[in-house]
Formats: sequence, structure tokens, C-alpha cells
Amino acid sequence: MDSELPQEGGPEKMDIEKELTNKFLSGQMSFAEYSSEWYEGDEEEDLDEADKRFEEEPQQSRQLSKILKKKRRYTRLSTALLGLMGEANLRFARGDVEMAERMCHEIIKQLPTAAEPYQTLAQIYENDSDKSLQFSLLAAHLGRADADEWWRLAGISKQRNDIKQAMICYTQATKAEPQNMETHLRRLEFVEYLEEIKFPLNSLNISRVKCYHKIVTSMSPHKGEIIMKYARMAASLYDTSTEVERTIEVLSAAFKKCPALFTPQDMNIYLEMLITQKQYQTCIEVFVSGVGIDIEAEIQTFKTATGEIEEQTNYINCMIPDNLAIDLKSKLLVCFIHLGAFNLVQTLLSDFLKNDVEKAGDLYMDIEEAFSAVGHHEMAIKLLEPLVRNTNFDLGAVWLKHAECLLNLGRIDDAVESYHKVLKHVPQHPDARRKLFTILESKGCINEALNILQQDPKFVVSPSLLYEQCKVLKKYNMLLKYLEVGEIFLSRHGTKLRHQEELIMASRVKGALELLHNFRTLRGESIHSEDDIQFADESFKIPVGEEWEFFLELYNIAFQNKLYPIMERLTFTAFLVKGFSTYRQHLEYYCAQSCMLNRDFKNMLKFLRDLANKYYGTRIFNLLGYVFNFSEECIQNRYITRLFQKDCNVVRLLFYGNNFFISGRYLIALKYYLEYHDHCREPISALLIAISILSLAAQKTVDKHHNLILQGISYMQTYRKLRKCDQEAYYNLGRAYQMLNINNLAIECYEKALKCGPIAQCSQHGVLDLTKEAAFNLYVIYKDHSPEIARRYILKYLVV
Repeated sequence: MDSELPQEGGPEKMDIEKELTNKFLSGQMSFAEYSSEWYEGDEEEDLDEADKRFEEEPQQSRQLSKILKKKRRYTRLSTALLGLMGEANLRFARGDVEMAERMCHEIIKQLPTAAEPYQTLAQIYENDSDKSLQFSLLAAHLGRADADEWWRLAGISKQRNDIKQAMICYTQATKAEPQNMETHLRRLEFVEYLEEIKFPLNSLNISRVKCYHKIVTSMSPHKGEIIMKYARMAASLYDTSTEVERTIEVLSAAFKKCPALFTPQDMNIYLEMLITQKQYQTCIEVFVSGVGIDIEAEIQTFKTATGEIEEQTNYINCMIPDNLAIDLKSKLLVCFIHLGAFNLVQTLLSDFLKNDVEKAGDLYMDIEEAFSAVGHHEMAIKLLEPLVRNTNFDLGAVWLKHAECLLNLGRIDDAVESYHKVLKHVPQHPDARRKLFTILESKGCINEALNILQQDPKFVVSPSLLYEQCKVLKKYNMLLKYLEVGEIFLSRHGTKLRHQEELIMASRVKGALELLHNFRTLRGESIHSEDDIQFADESFKIPVGEEWEFFLELYNIAFQNKLYPIMERLTFTAFLVKGFSTYRQHLEYYCAQSCMLNRDFKNMLKFLRDLANKYYGTRIFNLLGYVFNFSEECIQNRYITRLFQKDCNVVRLLFYGNNFFISGRYLIALKYYLEYHDHCREPISALLIAISILSLAAQKTVDKHHNLILQGISYMQTYRKLRKCDQEAYYNLGRAYQMLNINNLAIECYEKALKCGPIAQCSQHGVLDLTKEAAFNLYVIYKDHSPEIARRYILKYLVV
């Protein structure tokens, strides 16, 4: 029997493992969880571990299966427990099952991580399939189970539909006999079965490509055909999922075992991956060992400035086979460029440039990129010139490389011409536009440079370039253009709102864009509007605070230039910006303001209703009154009732009165005005009462017109006394007399208004004066009967 293995981790580790075993026995965790905890979450052996071990001891092929097994400890019974275990097996053989079971449990109590008692218990409970499987799994896990035992347990687990447990068993079988191809194929067959039933393999930490990779690292070199078959399959799948490092690992493992079986195509893929990861030295080693290239080199040692000794490889000579494929020659050239072997590069490049550009154009580009990466642009331009002269490579990407190379060489005018060629092929190319703008700006061609930044909104637009264009326009104080471009930039967050229902959705729901799309889908509409701008799918973002300040700048520019429709569109767009949710209260105010300035009273009323619930007070009442005067929906009684439901503010009487007055129901309006005037003897209520009475007097269906006129004039006089502002009071009296065609009294009131001072003066809004209005009304009264007097008023008060 093997000698006792050392106990790694000490007593604390043993206690943890005992605890895990007890939890599994008590049913507190599944075998999958138990196994995962035991191996500290690493269920799958490192894919290239077997290959490393093969390198360390290539001569011991007979012991390779033991070396390939994952190192872990197996607990061995002490002498006393070993005797007890033998007695238990003897009792079981004689039929004393109860005593044998008790002995096994005693051993488990003292040493729960030994495999032997579980093996016996599995036989004891062979009639109880659940317990038998439980003990068999423990015995196999804690002992040295062979592949056949793991296959048996995997089959039972699969029958019970315990997929995770079955996969663990299949994996353990491949670890038990890693060089047995049958074990790998059986696990691969199970993986393919799981793929067919759409089982989520990610939850098992296994995949088809991992199985392929494991076969490559496990097989011995004499099975080269099998290794190459699965290496190619694994490399193909890794390449599809862009796992470059894994591709290199599997191809490296195959190359170390059977380099002679690598085809030129295999070699090309392998070298391509190595170059992608900048492993140029490894590439040189592959060229020497796998391709048959002879390279003469010397290693020089030198001391750095810090005193450390470093080595440097100098490549002196290179002998290339005559039949070497051109793509491999180009890769060798790329490696020498990056390794600094320019004495060899000159010779190889001269030979390479003899190749036809039609056939080797892509390889020209690869070598040019290598030269540009190390800063040898004068060499790179030698490869680009033949490309741009060839019609097959008259492409935007080639011209971009050409332009950048010329720019690095200081040939500015030629670079400008090449950048224009790029935009001819790819009009919306953002990098080309940026570079061309920088060059033109440095040359002082500001207008031309600004035109270069302009993108056509009919095509896909780059948001990052739009933002840079905004900064430049602001820098040169082109504010209206800045506003135009900024509005386009801000629109990248959403779509144009089509009707009020969508506006309500956007203003009340955070992150409303997805809801808007669902809403349009339910209505059978297209998600996107025809005039929506399509933005490039790039992860360009600016901080929320910065974008909010950007929005405010645009809003203020639109306000200063009285572009009220743009103000309104900006605020509607801002509701769809997810990051602006913290500024929602400000947005509601800006929306109400822009709607008022744009005379969009329908939408303004919607925002004012929301604001009225939050900021109940005089300012909101004034704004609501203003909107009600212009709103097409004159019946607002229900809303007014709800607004003043909790607080019976007397101002509601004015709202009711105004609402009925606008709809032409003067008698009902007069009732509310009189009630308000009883509570608050204010000039506005007296004026409203007078206007209502005079409006009634003007109706033909009303009797006693003279009495109504006298009452109306009486309230006008009350208004004059309450309103301590002579110019306004006399002007309104004159308007009332003029409406009644009592022109002599109207003239007297207008003349008094002209002699009074202005109503008010304000540093922000200027002088509020009714002189011109009073003079014009006098002109209207006099123009038919006394044109000379009318002309005198025009010349004195109304000529600028």
C-alpha cells in the first residue's frame, strides 16, 4: 500500500474538509457544490497543465497518466482504523450488515475524508439507490477511482437528470485517464447532447471548445493527427469568439508536440495570432523550428543607467527557403521590423516589393502598419504609394493610412489632399475630419476648417465629432450654428415626440424612451421617425453635469435670439435624457416657460397643472390666469374645482369669472366677480365688474341698457378711485366711453391720461407708458371729423 501522503494545509484545512463531508452526508449540499468547494471552485483542470508536465519529463511516457492527474491528497487510514476497516469488510462478507455499518460509521466519525468506509457503505446500501450513489460519489472523490467507476456514476447521474453532477463525473473520468481518447470522446458526446437540449453550458464551466483544447493538451505526440484535428477545431471556435490568447495556447500546445504536421495554413494562423499579441521573439523561434528559416544572431549584454545587466539580441543574417509562401515572408518581415533588425529588413523589403500589388496588397498594408508602429514613416510610404496608385486599393482606409503617413513626414499639403480623398470615399469618417480640421485651423483657414466638421444628417452621424464641433463653434463665437449643431447632438438620446400623449409620457416617466417605443409598437406605428438622425454606435458619453450645462447654454442662446420654437424642442428632447432625471423639476419649469414664449398654451397648461400641485401660490395663479385667456379649451371649471378643493382660496372666484367671461357668459361671470369684490375690494375686481356690465349692455337681448351703462360707469369710477395710478385709470375710462361712443368724455379722459406720468419704470423692462396708446385712440376719434387735430396727435406722440 502507498505510503501516507503529507497533509497539506494543516489541521485547519482538515477541519474544513470534514465539515464539507458532513454537510454532504447530511444532505445540506449537493455533490456538485461539495466538489466545487473541495477544489476551491476550480472544477476544470488547467488546459495546458498536462502539456507543461509533458515538457518537464518527456522520457517517462509510461508514468504520464500519473503525472497528468491533478495533484491532491488522499487520506490514508491509521493502523488501528485500517484493522477496524478490515473487520467491517469481514463482517459484511459474513452477512453481519448491521455491525459492518456501525464500524464504517465509527471510522467516518474519526476520519471522514477516508474513502474506504464509503466504498463499503455503498455496497451495504446497494438496495437504496440514493444512499448508494451518495456513498459511491464520496468514495470515488476521496479515493483513487478509475475512469470506469466515474463513467458508471456519470451514467446514474444522467439517468437522474442531475446534469451538473454528471458533468463532474465525466470530467473526473478524463482526469483519471487523460491519454485515453475514449474518455474524452464520451465527455464530448455528453456536451453535444447538452447543446442539443439547449442546456446552459456556462453554468457548468465547460464547453465544446474546452473539450477540444483538453484533448490537445492531454494526447501524447505519437497521436499527432488527433492533436492537429482538435487543435484546428479549437482554434476555429476561439477565433470566432475572438479569444486570441486561447487560440495561441492551443496552437502552441500542438506545435510543441507535432510541428511537422503543421500545414502552411496552420502556420499562418499561428503566426498571425502571435503577432497580434506582439510575441515577435516567439514568432522567430517558430520560423526557425517550423518553417526551416536559418537565422544568425548574437546576444549582447549591456548595463543600463540603473546598473542592471540586460541582454539584447542582434540579428545578423537570415536564410529563407525559396519556396516560402509570400504571406509567411511578410510576417517574418513584420517581426524583424518590431525587433529592430533593420539591416535584414532592407534586404527583405526590397525582395518583397517585387511582388505584384494586385495579389499582395493586404500584405503591403500589414508591413506598412509595422513600420508606422515603430515610427519609420519614410519606409511606410514606400509601401503605401504603390497601393494608392492601384485602382483595386483606391479605398478610404488606404488613403487614411497614406494621409497619416504624409502628416508624420511633415508633407502637410499632400496630407490634406489625401484626407480629402478619404472623405470622397467615406464622407462621414470622423477621424479624417478631425485631422483635416486641425491642419486647416493651423493654416488659418477657419471657415474651410469649420465646414470640414459639418456632417450630413442624412447619413450616420458621429456624436463625438458633433460635440467637438460644438466646442469649436463656441470658441469662434458662432452661436447660432452652435445652437443648430447642439440641438442635433442632444437629440441622440431619443426621438422626436409626435403628439401630446408622448410628451406626457416623456415628462412623467423616467427613462421614457423604451416606453415610447412600446407605445408606438402597440399603436402600429414605426418606432423611429423618418427624419430621426441615425447616430454611430459608439460608446461616447459626457458627464451628466456637463451635458446639463450644455443644455442650459443652448436654451439661453435660443432665448436671447428669440428662437422660441427651438427652446421648446430642446426642453422636450431633454426629457428623454436619462441622466437629467435629477433635474426634472427644472425641466418642467423650462418647458412651461418655452411653451409660453412660443404661445403653445395647450402644452403650457399641462406643465402648469403639474407645477400648481407643487408650488401652490400667487405666481402659479397669475400664470394659470394668463394661459386660460389664450387657451382654446375655455371650460376649465373642473380643474379649478380640483385645484381649490383643499384650500377654498377666494381667488378661485376670479378664475370662475374669467372662464365664463371668455366663453361669453357675462351674467354668470358677473356673479363671481361681485362675490370676489365683496371679499376683496380691489381695483381689478371693480374693472372686471364694469367690463362685464358694459358687455351685457352691448347685447341686443338685454333690457334697460341705460341702467346697465350707468352701473358700468359707476364701477369704472370705483375702479379709478381704487387704482392709484392716474394714467392707467383714465386710459381705461376713455376706452369705456369710446366703446359706448360717448366721445366727448372719452377725449377728456385720454387728454388727462396724456398729462399723467408713466405707469411704472423698471431697469430690466424699461418704462411702462400708455401715452402712445392714448394718442392713437384720440387720432381714431378725430380722423374723420377733424383730420388736422388727428394729424397733430400723430406728429406729437407717434412719429419716431
